[in-house]
Amino acid sequence: MKNQIEQPKKNIMKLFLIGSLFVFGVSVVLISFQKTSREIVFNSTGDNSVNYRVFLKENDFFEEPFLEAGKTYITSLIDHIDIDFKYLENFTDVADAKLSYYLKATISADKTDKIGETGTYWSKDYQLTDPVVLDFDDVDSVGFDTTVSIDYPYYNSVLESFRAQYPIASDGTIQIALVVDNSIYSNNFDNPLEFESKSSISLPLLEKAVEASVDVETGNQAKEFKKAQEDLSPVYTIVRVVGFLLIILSIVLMVKVILKRKEFIKHHQYISALDKILSTNDSIITNIDNMPSLAKFQKFEVKTFEELLDAYNEIRMPINFYQNKAGTESTFFITNDGIVWIYHLKKRNLGS
Repeated sequence: MKNQIEQPKKNIMKLFLIGSLFVFGVSVVLISFQKTSREIVFNSTGDNSVNYRVFLKENDFFEEPFLEAGKTYITSLIDHIDIDFKYLENFTDVADAKLSYYLKATISADKTDKIGETGTYWSKDYQLTDPVVLDFDDVDSVGFDTTVSIDYPYYNSVLESFRAQYPIASDGTIQIALVVDNSIYSNNFDNPLEFESKSSISLPLLEKAVEASVDVETGNQAKEFKKAQEDLSPVYTIVRVVGFLLIILSIVLMVKVILKRKEFIKHHQYISALDKILSTNDSIITNIDNMPSLAKFQKFEVKTFEELLDAYNEIRMPINFYQNKAGTESTFFITNDGIVWIYHLKKRNLGS
């Protein structure tokens, strides 16, 4: 009886531990599904340069055919200018890239600094080259070199015609620019990273026999692209799997405990019912070791032991008792004149 008393307490303790295991498993799974993100950063930094050579018309003063960059020039002696563009973008990660570039010239008549205002009266663009497309695969930098020759006197004459027709005080400028459209395909970004990069050189127009300055813009600023990405670290997958396994294990253990509890109830009720029958009717019950064949008897199966007692009171024959070896079923029966009255007490039919 001691084990029977302690059994419910043990089951309660087991259910508590299993419930705690289930809650822990659910918590682990929920934590593993929490979105943890990290910032993905991709940088593209320009390392561009612009160089030029100013070729001179035949004259009595300069022996060399051209002057290098960084000099001062008499504009009336300029024949043409060769401009070298070196384009280079360095990436922080390996990527594929597609570049499309072209060269253009822009002349403009600008308000002079003498009147204290800034702005442009008129400008015109000239596309010097057709677009050129370059493809790169699995690189950490992209680049190319290109050279263009500028007919400086032609553009100077265009602006002189404008000023002759519209005699307003203005400064003239020609800008030659390399325009590059970049499409960078990084594995960390769903869509290509697209940006325009521009390198240029600006020279004055409408100046005669005076010093002329050259302004160069290389466009070497850094381009930074960012996005938040869910961290799919294998650790989270492992934690998630462990959590699910804990949940499944706790459910299996809980089912086993419940089934064992039901089995215990059935066994307890079976033993109690059997003890009550045997102790109350010990004088009229005969134990037998082997169950005889009752095939030739006319059978009357009763539903309760009390019904079997009614039969006993009528015929006054002993009640035979046999219990199977597993201890899960007891058979009580009375035989008389080819008739048998049988009552079965089965553990599986007891309990809830």
